[in-house]
Amino acid sequence: MITLNHVQKQFGSRVLFKDCSLQIGVRDRVGLIGSNGSGKTTLFRMILGEESIDEGEILIAKGVKIGYLPQEVISFRGNTVLDEVLKSLTNITSLQDKMKILEEGLSSIEEPKEQERLAKEYGKLQERYTLLGGYGLEAEAKRILEGLGFKERDFDRLTEELSGGWLMRIALAKILLQSPDLLLLDEPTNHLDLASLIWLEDFLINYPGAMMIVSHDRVFLNHLIDWIAEIEAQTIDLYYSNYDRYLEEKKARKQTLEATYKTQQRKIEQTERFIERFRAKNTKSSQVQSRIKMLEKIERIELPEKKKEIRFHFPSPKRSGHKVVEVKNLHKSYGETVVYQGVDLALYRGDKVALVGPNGAGKSTLLKILAGVLDFEEGDIILGKDVTRAYFAQRQFDILRPENTVFEELLSVATDESQTQLRTLLGTFLFTGDEIEKKVSVLSGGEKSRLVLAKMLLKPANFLLFDEPTSHLDIPSRNVLEMALKQFQGTICLITHDRHLINEIANKIIEIDKGIPHLYPGNYDYYLYKKQQIPLEETKREVKNEAKVKVEVEEKEKSEKKKTKYMAKEERRKRAQEMDQFRRQLSSLEKKFQEVETSLHDATQKLDQLNQRLSDPNLYQNQKETYDTIQTQKQVKEQVRELTQLWEFLALELEELKMMHLMSNTKDQSPN
Repeated sequence: MITLNHVQKQFGSRVLFKDCSLQIGVRDRVGLIGSNGSGKTTLFRMILGEESIDEGEILIAKGVKIGYLPQEVISFRGNTVLDEVLKSLTNITSLQDKMKILEEGLSSIEEPKEQERLAKEYGKLQERYTLLGGYGLEAEAKRILEGLGFKERDFDRLTEELSGGWLMRIALAKILLQSPDLLLLDEPTNHLDLASLIWLEDFLINYPGAMMIVSHDRVFLNHLIDWIAEIEAQTIDLYYSNYDRYLEEKKARKQTLEATYKTQQRKIEQTERFIERFRAKNTKSSQVQSRIKMLEKIERIELPEKKKEIRFHFPSPKRSGHKVVEVKNLHKSYGETVVYQGVDLALYRGDKVALVGPNGAGKSTLLKILAGVLDFEEGDIILGKDVTRAYFAQRQFDILRPENTVFEELLSVATDESQTQLRTLLGTFLFTGDEIEKKVSVLSGGEKSRLVLAKMLLKPANFLLFDEPTSHLDIPSRNVLEMALKQFQGTICLITHDRHLINEIANKIIEIDKGIPHLYPGNYDYYLYKKQQIPLEETKREVKNEAKVKVEVEEKEKSEKKKTKYMAKEERRKRAQEMDQFRRQLSSLEKKFQEVETSLHDATQKLDQLNQRLSDPNLYQNQKETYDTIQTQKQVKEQVRELTQLWEFLALELEELKMMHLMSNTKDQSPN
């Protein structure tokens, strides 16, 4: 489907790709990895034709459709969320617009020949629309948007009202709805919460096309990809495995390369010593020349340059009291939206807590309140003895000043540290040379994350709060952060969509559900296990309760038998009367429900027949029949809508009547 043959690309004196070849098949799932600046985004742009190549060729099979999600925030204006997503299907939206114009024309134009002409055109458009699956696309667009975290109330919001993260979700939804042959996804999980990430993962597992994904989420890669393409040292190395097995194979390849390099170096050194020793001797001149030629022909093995990686650990903080923070009767709202109402919570020294829950549940709100950067309406946040806090914001601009340079930003929290110490600290976070003079406003997401971490090291705290600390960090940097958090002796509360990090760090999971925190001791895997066990435990409790109820019923029946002869005739008559009334109501409602259900079934069948009739080109040879069919289709469509609403209403009424009768019986049977 896509073939790269001996591709070369460089910017100025910097070579990105040198004689690189690669093939992507129709069902290939490729993880594209490499250090920052290695050329991952450039490779995507070359495949798309947005970036030229210096040598070689890129071949794309005829008709292949490619969907590309860039890292940069995309701006959308002038449409609602749903319309913007549907707008991506240009063929469909164009057909919809044309059909709407023709419908208006058929309703208003009276001249028979013109009506016949419009009717024929309408039939052709509707046939095409049906073949393209137009009637189901709006429902699919809504399903994708909901999976990516949008609520139904968001569908009619204007895109310009949304933040960059939500705009990226719209961009992703547009691509998924288009269902291209090849997906090129550059960090698709950066702007997703955990629930949306898991939904996307499930969606892509079942995706019928090929995909190439750049991601720093190793769990995401492990679940989706079949092989790895790593950009390193100007080449593309292929590993036919998932990410975890890639790490093992890369380590084995590196050991083999280093051993081969050492062997070659020893051979070269031995040959050079022979040449130097016997160069002046005429009797050895032929042997010397032979070895000189041999050295010239040797293809020298080169070891890749050692990558620069951040290296740090959090300094040992002052020991806090046993209870780090206590939340009492917390109330928090945004306008009319209530997030928390009377919440109580406590965290203790040594807790490493991950906050999880659906989008909009209030995780970031709770974290900000715990960090002391967000006000609330009612309740108390009580810090324990000697507790000091450090907060890592999801949007780094919240805690960084864009007008500062990197060095000035670090200097703003320094106390007794010298300039040399500050420069050394910045160096450990890969800010070297002139980079420390860069303005914060021009830093990439990863650079901002590293700068925030550097600032946290200068102010040792025993209670660390992180909101998506790994979003812009590559996997090696995530591994260093993971190790630092593991070794940290204080208390941690974090929100992250990195399931690997949660598993390695957390000893408690707090799930926020409808404004209520639920505590699960253990890591993420244990949390998932317990979530799966809850339905089973509920079933066991129900069975146990049923057995208990059965015993109670049997005992009640024995007791009732004894009391039957003493029961008043009036009471028995009253019960019989109520039962008779219930049966009459139930019978009447069920009869009405069945009638509506039958009518709905008939109307739905009729609508299907009319839609099928409208997609038949032969219909449009008769202008009057065409007009009548279109009008009938509109009437039946409205009838189906009304009958569906009535059916839903009667179904709810039936359920409510049965529930009320059941509750009445239960109440009557309960002991006084």
